[in-house]
Amino acid sequence: MDGNYTFSKFMQATELLNGGDLRPTEILSESDRPHRLNISGIFELPFGAGRRFGNGLNPVLSRIVSGWQLNGIYAYQSGAMLEWGNIIFTGDINDIRLAGSQQGVERWFNTEAGFEKASAKQLASNVRTFPLRFGHLRADSPNNIDLSLIKNTKIAEGKNLQFRAEVFNAFNHALFPAPQMNPTSATFGQVTASTQSNYPRRMQLGLRFIF
Repeated sequence: MDGNYTFSKFMQATELLNGGDLRPTEILSESDRPHRLNISGIFELPFGAGRRFGNGLNPVLSRIVSGWQLNGIYAYQSGAMLEWGNIIFTGDINDIRLAGSQQGVERWFNTEAGFEKASAKQLASNVRTFPLRFGHLRADSPNNIDLSLIKNTKIAEGKNLQFRAEVFNAFNHALFPAPQMNPTSATFGQVTASTQSNYPRRMQLGLRFIF
């Protein structure tokens, strides 16, 4: 097995809150992903020639039960931060985030935390102070497992046949897109995109002759 974990913080000052600002605002980058975890492993099944079980089988059966291995890769990463426009907000930003048990595609954050939703009351010309994004308000987090089953069969000296059965996103875990961020929209705070941001479960088979 092999694994690694990365904790990071990515700050930048490349964007203006207002067109007339003298300098860019220093803020977390849209590429900030504070947590990333990767774990991978290979398990060779203990059957066949030179293994714990079936070491003395005849050549035909030995080729059938030998050379099997299972592979797995798990990857987790913090989600992208939500991007805010020039909105009117009169509440406490700490009230916007919902507990994980309350969060869902129909209500990704607390839309009643103090947002002005009336279209007629939106500002046309103002000095913006509301930040572009917050580190504690993020879109869905990638959380994926890939699995594969591999069979290596020795045909002759220097000649091998490899069969692969691979499953990507094995548990069909959907990565939801960012929610609607316009307070004047009827679907404000909801994930309304018709497709997920990652690929659904995919399966493929392969056969390779190695010589």
